[in-house]
Amino acid sequence: MRKVPTALAIALMSTITLAACSPAADQTTTPETTSTTTSPSATAEPSTPAAASTEGTAITLTAGEVVMTGTLNDTQVAQDFAAMLPVTLPWFRNSGIEYITELPAPLTETGPFYTDVQPGDIVYYNPLDSITIIYEETVSVPTLTEMGEITSDLSVFDDLPDEVDMLVELG
Repeated sequence: MRKVPTALAIALMSTITLAACSPAADQTTTPETTSTTTSPSATAEPSTPAAASTEGTAITLTAGEVVMTGTLNDTQVAQDFAAMLPVTLPWFRNSGIEYITELPAPLTETGPFYTDVQPGDIVYYNPLDSITIIYEETVSVPTLTEMGEITSDLSVFDDLPDEVDMLVELG
């Protein structure tokens, strides 16, 4: 099992994010919508989040007294992550837009990749075997796979500590 010192992991993620991500133009978020399930495309070309279904497996994330809800979609990477649950992982705030955790081993990454990240998206970043929860508007690198979304109020992320352990479990 590969271990990366916490400070190194934070520095790597900060460098990548600061180089590749910047606040997007003033955009409005849309309310949660129900979409039909679609199959992931077989290409590795960037696509919109609609290429991955957000219907799927319900999850709960607990950080201390704060409980958030979400769903994992039907992508292979999300299914791999669901098979790991329940799991408690250390998460780190990055640039005031996201929380990141590094996984102990890579997940099966088959795409589709996309760059149209939205607040609430749960994404897998395969170069660092990490999962990111986006909670503010941003732009992205084209190596993300959408795994699902946070379905509860995103404002709770504002009050979480910069480093927090979160229990992620089914249901």
